[in-house]
Amino acid sequence: MTPDQKSSNLKVEDDLLHKPDETLKWRESYYFNWVDIGNKISGFSTIGIVPNEKKREFVLVLFFDNKAVFYYREPKLENYVKDINFMLKEKKLAYNLIKPLQTWEIIFNSRKLKFKLTFESRFHLFNFGLDSSASWNQHFEGSGIISGSIKFKDGTIKKIHGYGQRDKSWGYRDWHQFDKWFAGHFQFKKWSLGFRKDYYKNKIDLSGYIGDKNGNIKITQLEIKTTYDTDQFKSPIMSTYFFTDAKGNSFNIRAKRIERKSFVRFAREFQGGHTELFEQMMIVEDLDTGENGTGMMEHLRTIKSN
Repeated sequence: MTPDQKSSNLKVEDDLLHKPDETLKWRESYYFNWVDIGNKISGFSTIGIVPNEKKREFVLVLFFDNKAVFYYREPKLENYVKDINFMLKEKKLAYNLIKPLQTWEIIFNSRKLKFKLTFESRFHLFNFGLDSSASWNQHFEGSGIISGSIKFKDGTIKKIHGYGQRDKSWGYRDWHQFDKWFAGHFQFKKWSLGFRKDYYKNKIDLSGYIGDKNGNIKITQLEIKTTYDTDQFKSPIMSTYFFTDAKGNSFNIRAKRIERKSFVRFAREFQGGHTELFEQMMIVEDLDTGENGTGMMEHLRTIKSN
């Protein structure tokens, strides 16, 4: 595998804050997910800065012991500042930048627990490129090693070790313009995979990569077969993905939920319908080699009422 040129053109400044334009839905976001399959601890977090709507968005979802912690806040943002130490913190959830493009720390404190996670990039980050999706102007992401702990109020501590993914996006973002999308991050011991497939305005946009210690290769084809749960939302519980990369290599991956409750549904209404986003923590299997891994599966769909 040889590095794709898009993996080598990121700068330290790309991991910092960017000057927003005047678009109402302009958004800059940081996102992390993690899985410790041995302890069945998983989850994800995102912080979004939406300066033209005068707000920030803080989200953290943590799964453990067949339980879920869900945290969501939208603190007001009267005055935008380019101080990353201020913008990525609020009362309970904070991101600390240790080394740009390499090391981040997530801290979450509540009455019931204290959660701390360090994310260390393990492969080359992949730059999806300018306007690779209608959902952002710029986007990059990459695989990492995660470590940390959960400390409960009774003093019990659970250590965390595993793999995860981070991404960074900025630009115009509107969920409702998409008919649907599929996205995912899959982690194996020596390689990883990140992808996104958008459907909108009779168009299909595919972007993503296969990565390891030597670099990244773009994905050129993807087909998806999904099995849906019998819950009230008919949520996607398992998918099989058939990938082809730019060198003609094929990868066949099956992803299924770690536990029945290891997912969250977000819903937003708009005039004429609503959009649903399912974020799910997964056990994945390489169907060609039998290797097992972990990851995240994301499905979005828009339901129009007329």
